[in-house]
Amino acid sequence: MRRQFPQDQAPWFEDIFDGLDAATTQALLDSGEEQVLEEGDRVPKLRDSLIRVEDGLVKVAVTSDDRNLCVGIYGPGDTIVAPLFDEWDDGLYFLEAQEQTELLVIPQDTVLKIASGNPLFLKKLMRVQGQAQYQLMYAIRMLAFYNLPQRVAQVLLNLAAMFGMPDQKRGVRLALRFTQEELAEMAGARRETLSTVLQDFREDDILDLRYARIDIRDFDALCSLAGADPLPFLKNEKVFVGKS
Repeated sequence: MRRQFPQDQAPWFEDIFDGLDAATTQALLDSGEEQVLEEGDRVPKLRDSLIRVEDGLVKVAVTSDDRNLCVGIYGPGDTIVAPLFDEWDDGLYFLEAQEQTELLVIPQDTVLKIASGNPLFLKKLMRVQGQAQYQLMYAIRMLAFYNLPQRVAQVLLNLAAMFGMPDQKRGVRLALRFTQEELAEMAGARRETLSTVLQDFREDDILDLRYARIDIRDFDALCSLAGADPLPFLKNEKVFVGKS
């Protein structure tokens, strides 16, 4: 995956640094260790840390044998709280850069010390953790109860909330380049079966398929197919206002 217009990309999660006083923000920044990852690099084993994306794009994926399931995508200003208390297990899931990415790894001691004396920061940490849990519950529901066309539609709705740019024909352009294999990882499918679904969507004039890119031609039809709203904290007003 790679963002097409990173300079125009608006944040889709709340920044946990927003609203903090300058001294608190500086203490968090000063305690962090910077890491620069190239596309395809994975974050090494981490424990007792908070991970903040300073620039770039990363995905969190559950893995088993030769298959992966992407359960989260994070961009500049996003924070990943999961390894704050537990070590990342390479056999369970991983964090991988999708383009050149700069991370700040903030140690647990600093995070807990600041949170203990700063209710606003503690609230923000809890919100980020709650959003991550919501994403996992959303993925479980999708995999357990929805057929593949519905799952693909739901994934595309979430991508529209994160990377969508409205066009002049009531469609949505996804400002993200990705392969069918990567889309299959997000929908919990094999690439071969995903390809059939995408072709059906194309024949129904719902999608416009291009090399490493998908544009949504009939947004309302895609919403109807999904049968569920996008993740509530991802909702992109530029895309969803005025659409059913």
